[in-house]
Order: sequence, then structure tokens, then C-alpha cells
Amino acid sequence: MPDNDFDDEEFLFRWVIDINWDYEADRPSSATFKDSKGVSVDRQYGRDSEECVTFLQGGRDFKAVCAVSSFDIKQCLAYPKYLPIDSNPYHSEIHDDKDRVDIRKSKARNLSRKCETVFKA
Repeated sequence: MPDNDFDDEEFLFRWVIDINWDYEADRPSSATFKDSKGVSVDRQYGRDSEECVTFLQGGRDFKAVCAVSSFDIKQCLAYPKYLPIDSNPYHSEIHDDKDRVDIRKSKARNLSRKCETVFKA
């Protein structure tokens, strides 16, 4: 089972809903990485991207799925945190830092620039 140690090369996957898609730039907007309760993501943990996307979708309908590396999260001075739930052993969150959950606007913007789209509907 995973722990709270994230290798720099490990990716964290985030779904993107339609209103968080920047159509002009054709990529996720910074709103993708804003959530007062913590930005919910799935950690890769040895799975390939396709498996991560399929598991994350779970029959839901998203505009896209993006991925950002643990290294890039840390470079943006944000904090990846492993928080498994009963229905999802890969569930994690991205927090502003170890003490603050809600990601600051500048960090959300930087994360959106660092992420890559791995699935687009």
C-alpha cells in the first residue's frame, strides 16, 4: 500500500470539469486546482496513465484528466498528501502546505501551467 512519500517522478491525476477548462488556451484553468476542502487527486503509484484515467473516471463524465508530477507540485511549494478512502486506495489531495488546505491563487495558477492533459473528451 502507498504511504505519504511521493517520488518526484510520480504523477497525481485530477479530473477537469467543463467549467474549469480554459478553451482559449485549450488546457485546464487554475480553477482546476482550487478547492477549499483540498484538491482531490489520485496518485499514480506504479500504474500507467491509462489505468489511472480509467480508474479515476469510474463511469463519470469529465472534460479531461490532467496529471502533474510530485516534483512539480513541490516546486510550486504545494504539498501532496496521501489520504486513502474506502472506495479508493489511491485518493490523495494537494494542499497549499502542511498546515493550509486551500491552495493560494498563485500556486493554483502555477500548478495549472505545470500539468499535462492525459485525457480529453
